[in-house]
Amino acid sequence: MANSNTIASTPYNLTGPTSAVETAIAAQGSSTVRAVAAVPANVIAKNNWFDGHPFKVRAVSKFSASGAGNFTLNIYVNLGVNTNLTTFTNDILLIGSGALAMASSTGVVFLEATCLWDSATGRLAAKWDESGGLANIVTTPAIIKSSSAVTATNPISATGVDATSDLSFFVTHTMSANATSSSLVELCIDRI
Repeated sequence: MANSNTIASTPYNLTGPTSAVETAIAAQGSSTVRAVAAVPANVIAKNNWFDGHPFKVRAVSKFSASGAGNFTLNIYVNLGVNTNLTTFTNDILLIGSGALAMASSTGVVFLEATCLWDSATGRLAAKWDESGGLANIVTTPAIIKSSSAVTATNPISATGVDATSDLSFFVTHTMSANATSSSLVELCIDRI
């Protein structure tokens, strides 16, 4: 849930895809535009507390399956190059869970990355710690560690992130065989 440090979030419990093709979570009331958590313009302004101060991006997703398969949760930097559609090509992977085994049950996956942005250079840097997240999957509950199981460059360094619309984030789900449902419980940006 959002806390007193949350500056932006998507609506809670958005319905996610059950596709084997990686797909962004759609915004509430849409099937083609992705749900985005974006830093508000008044917060991103130069000389504001946000400029040069670390912040966290976190996502929590749920899934269910009727049998064996895999679930992957990814958080991306939304560069908005393709008008924020649920399909994408030029966005930057912030952190990903890697393929997590799912059985005939439900599971919850949590991922979090620490970010730092500088308005003078338009550079965004981000990293995750030894534990990038947690999964409570019934068959294999585990800490998601910074290893081959966690995807994305660590740390990332993205340049040209100098507009409010560039400093936003979205989530994707990928589910293999036997997927029955998925949802984005929350996607939040928190100041730290």
